[in-house]
Order: sequence, then C-alpha cells, then structure tokens
Amino acid sequence: MSGQDSQASNAPSPLNAIPLVARTVKLFGRPTQLRLEPSYWEALDDICQREDLTVDELCSDLKDRLDSQSRRSRGNAVSLANAARVFIVGYYRKAATEKGHDRAGHGRGDPFVSTPFDLPPAQPAKEG
Repeated sequence: MSGQDSQASNAPSPLNAIPLVARTVKLFGRPTQLRLEPSYWEALDDICQREDLTVDELCSDLKDRLDSQSRRSRGNAVSLANAARVFIVGYYRKAATEKGHDRAGHGRGDPFVSTPFDLPPAQPAKEG
C-alpha cells in the first residue's frame, strides 16, 4: 500500500454516509426499529447528551410531536426516520453561528469542507 493510499483511508469517506444502521428505540416503552445513517445516529447521541435526554426519550417526544402535527394538518404521515433527520438538521442550523462557520472554514467557496464529503488535499506529483 502506498503512503497516499494509507492517508486516503484515514480521511472521512462519503461512503460512510450511505449505509443505514438500524437501532431499536423505545417509543413510550414499545421497541421500534429506526434506521438512520451513522452520522445521524452520532448527531442524535450528541444532542441527547447535550440535552440530558436518552435517545428513547427524545424519539418518544419527537414521535408525539410528529403525530400531533399530522393530526392538525391532516397531511400525509411522515416517517420517524425522516422526522429525526429534519429535527437534527434544524437543531444544528439553529445552533450555527457565524463564528462557528468561520472556524469550520465555511464561506470560502467549498461547501464540503469539514464534512464527510471533504476530499483529502491533493498530493503533489512526484517527479521521476
């Protein structure tokens, strides 16, 4: 394996965002399977730690709110997995600040910087 290959394997891969991971959460005490991408599970765990909640508590509250919205709007049902993704993005969007964006390197023409889709820096070609 070349040095470049080993460096590339340490970099976050977009492929890490693709597979879904199923976990069992208890909604109001009832086991329910929820499938999310690994990065969403990590975000959900982080949010729960910050908010001093368990994943079961947060998902039960989210499901309750989702059902309440659905009854009020008489709209199409939204899956808990989709609701969890929207919640997580909304949570982090509300917390984002200009200072945080600057620290992350955002706003410089590369929206993928500091994300799982960030590419490793190009290695200079070796002259032979």
